Amino acid sequence: MISEWMRIMLDEMARKKAEAEAARLERDRRLEERPQRRDEQRSKG
Repeated sequence: MISEWMRIMLDEMARKKAEAEAARLERDRRLEERPQRRDEQRSKG
């Protein structure tokens, strides 16, 4: 049987892992958008 403390720690670890993954995906999305904006500015100017 998992103690209450262990359950809380596992929940906290899972939450932090999910937050880190979301932050990584957001960073990757922003990095992918950045070169596209540069290319759009070149074609307009």
